[in-house]
Amino acid sequence: MASVLALAPSQDLGGRPRAIAAVEASDRAIGDALRAELAADDAADFSSVYRERGYRPLWFAGSQPRPEAYALVAQLKHADGDGLDPRAYGADRLAAAVAHLQGDAAVDAARTELALSRAFAHYAVDLRSPPPSAELLITDPALTRPLTARTALQRAARAPSLSQHLAQLVPMNPVYQGLRTALAAYRAENPLAPQQDVYARRLRINLARARALPPYADARFVLVDAASAQLWLYDDGKVRETMPVAVGKLSNPTPLMAGMIRYAVFNPYWNVPPDLVRDSFAPKVLQHGLGYLAAQRMEILSDWSDQASVVDPAAVDWAAVAAGRQTLRMRQLPGPGNMMGAVKLMLPNSLGVYLHDTPDKTVFNYAERTFSAGCVRLSNAMGLARRLLGGDPPAQPDGPPEQRVDLPEPIPVYIAYFTAMPHAGGIALAQDIYRRDAPLLAELDAKAPAGRIQLAQR
Repeated sequence: MASVLALAPSQDLGGRPRAIAAVEASDRAIGDALRAELAADDAADFSSVYRERGYRPLWFAGSQPRPEAYALVAQLKHADGDGLDPRAYGADRLAAAVAHLQGDAAVDAARTELALSRAFAHYAVDLRSPPPSAELLITDPALTRPLTARTALQRAARAPSLSQHLAQLVPMNPVYQGLRTALAAYRAENPLAPQQDVYARRLRINLARARALPPYADARFVLVDAASAQLWLYDDGKVRETMPVAVGKLSNPTPLMAGMIRYAVFNPYWNVPPDLVRDSFAPKVLQHGLGYLAAQRMEILSDWSDQASVVDPAAVDWAAVAAGRQTLRMRQLPGPGNMMGAVKLMLPNSLGVYLHDTPDKTVFNYAERTFSAGCVRLSNAMGLARRLLGGDPPAQPDGPPEQRVDLPEPIPVYIAYFTAMPHAGGIALAQDIYRRDAPLLAELDAKAPAGRIQLAQR
């Protein structure tokens, strides 16, 4: 006797609630439309993200926008709170599209889905990316590379909670949040002030720079600010160490860069930069004789390899060195007068920039501390070394040269440039010593506000 399957009015042939079945059918229809749209135009390289999802929409459930779609549109409309332009993401057009889907629901939903994804991805990238002139040179492969639009969307699609992912999108590091809060407070207190007055511009410029820092509040990192010549060690959102530093001269500014402090070197040599050998040391040898080198505790090496041998300075053609016809490796022996002091903190990089001690502590008495050839001189190098090493270093103060001690855990260091920085009393303004504010402001103002997010027309 044939059995008869009795279905409740709210179930389909598979026994599922009809509402769920309808949503799944609508998702499949939108998925088919998404596949067709991406096949026709995938400039952002989103196909792999949607393929991984089986072309299920991210911002829609059935033909209806998910709450996260509305939340995204709201965030985009308030992007100016992060110094960004809502028009760059088509916030108003997206709001209208989400609210008034028309025509072929699946096709229109697919097009709105892709527009939302493009807006989200560009917004996420902009929140994590300083303008080109404020970018930090990444010198260590362990550090995160610049975010791409495809990667931004992929992270959102893989997130356990899209809603939580959206809520955590804005960078939470203390520098960024301090500047962001200050900008919001200033606008609230001065509603009639021009949108781009001097103070608001200063905050906007430095908010853009802060996008180069780690986005998470619990990140542990060293920040060197060349504008104020100050260093901070952040851990779990709090400042654990701070000190004045000295940075590059106006003629030889400290570069914008990010690396990893991996080890400390105690009793270091000072390897004199070849241009300094040419421009300073060689002329003084010609003027004062070889005794000048002995007084400075300098030695000459045959080459730049680890196997280099010591060369008799009397065998050097110092006139050729001074004229630039011959390059020379020169280093200063460790000791109280060594320009590196007692320790240097090494972040391997091709620029030869690192953090180091100095025998001349008087430089830290000046308000403007631009004295180095590009490296960062530390006022309390041993204190920072002990904190990073987790205690007193296993190195002998009067022991052999170049004693290397690896950090238990490498720590990121960001050498940046801020003319406005949050602190306990509000915002501290620094002199624009390297004249970098005006070019960055021009770059921000020149960025096209519209045109990146298009809603395709049928």
